[in-house]
This record gives sequence, C-alpha cells and structure tokens, in this order.
Amino acid sequence: MRRQRGLSLLGVAIAMGVIAIVAVLGLMSMRSERNLFGEAWASIMKSAPLQQAQQAANATAAPPAPIRKCTIGGKVVYSNVECAKGAASSQAVDLQDTRGIEAPKVPPAPPAPASEAGGELKDKAAAPGMPY
Repeated sequence: MRRQRGLSLLGVAIAMGVIAIVAVLGLMSMRSERNLFGEAWASIMKSAPLQQAQQAANATAAPPAPIRKCTIGGKVVYSNVECAKGAASSQAVDLQDTRGIEAPKVPPAPPAPASEAGGELKDKAAAPGMPY
C-alpha cells in the first residue's frame, strides 16, 4: 500500500479553521464598520517613540476653526474659512449636537367625557324603520 503525498487530513482541517477564523473576523469588522486587520497591522508596525511623537503632535494641534455663514453671489454658504473681506453677511454659527431623527412622541389620550352628550343622536340613529 502506498502512502499519500501532500497535506494530511489534519493539516487541511487546521488550514480551513484558520481561514474560517479570518473570515469571521473580517465579517465582524465590517459589521462594526471598523478595519480590525488595519488596526492590528498599524499597532504592530508602530513603535513606542513614534506613538509618543504622534500623541504630542495631536495634543498641540489647534482647535478647529468655527463654522461661518456667508452670502456669496446671493447664495448662503457655510464654511470653516473666513468670508471675503468686506462681506457684511459673515456670521459665526454655533453648532449643537442633536440626537438626529427621533420617532414622534405618542400624543396623550383624550380625556373621557363626563356625560354622554350624544345619547339622543344614538337613539335616533338606532330607531327602527330608518334607512341606512
């Protein structure tokens, strides 16, 4: 009897398991809209001095410019740069965080009537001999 050449059944099972794990991690990163492979590669390739330099640069970064509302050529434009010099319509806009689109709130139930105001109308509508 001749011996089989190539990968053993155990080797193929291990390779398929590794491929399945990589596929599951890829699907999980897509679900959470993150790139787990890119993050892992970046953390492997970064060194401690490089990380410290990047953190120092981020700490000293200037705050973002305020959003300004300008009228240019009769159109309203929102931008983070200064408007044209001499533009009288230049205004700084305060941005506010919102919760986005929310479901409408359920209106409160109407109060129960104190007495039956339409009792006579119900009797007339239910009178025999009346056509529908």
